[in-house]
Amino acid sequence: IIGSAADHTYFIKDGSLRMEGAATTFTDLNVPVNATTRGGTKDPDLNRLLRDAGNTSQGVFAFDFDKSTEEELYFMVQMPHSWKVGSTIYPHVHWTANNNVGSDVVRWGMEYSWSNVGSSFGNTTIIYGETPIAAASPVTSLMHTITPLGGITASGKTLSSVLVCRIFRDADHTNDDFDYDAVMLMIDFHFEEDSFGSRTEFTK
Repeated sequence: IIGSAADHTYFIKDGSLRMEGAATTFTDLNVPVNATTRGGTKDPDLNRLLRDAGNTSQGVFAFDFDKSTEEELYFMVQMPHSWKVGSTIYPHVHWTANNNVGSDVVRWGMEYSWSNVGSSFGNTTIIYGETPIAAASPVTSLMHTITPLGGITASGKTLSSVLVCRIFRDADHTNDDFDYDAVMLMIDFHFEEDSFGSRTEFTK
């Protein structure tokens, strides 16, 4: 055992590594935006974000979310085997804009249902975020910005459980007062790890 009684890393008899207390780590569960699906009714536009200074290339493209109409994408994620089972997960949106945001607000939302293997999906829950992390405030043109959506409690959830999700800009909410499109770059979840994986195929 390395560390204190409460916070330590240790090896189990079979050689597996485990972490307890403050010895656990956080990592990303990434959802590339190009791995999402558009539903056909509230679709963000795919537009050019950047190209080279000489304007000779096709450039790179990303999804623009409208300034006044709610637009959305759909995706699913499965919890990894390194996840500390039952610990809170923290979704957030990576985004940018082609105009200075300043003190204006871009409000993001995520609707989800989370089910274990062998259980039924229940009614959805919607969470919101509109305050960028301190490193991205104030937001200037083309600044890479992260907006947290709060924590999702995982009591009773197990390995290989799946979240079915809708991500959207809550543009018609009174708090969203940025009068230009916002460009989504990435969706991801910070989650706590207490091992490199699971000791068996479906259990810790």
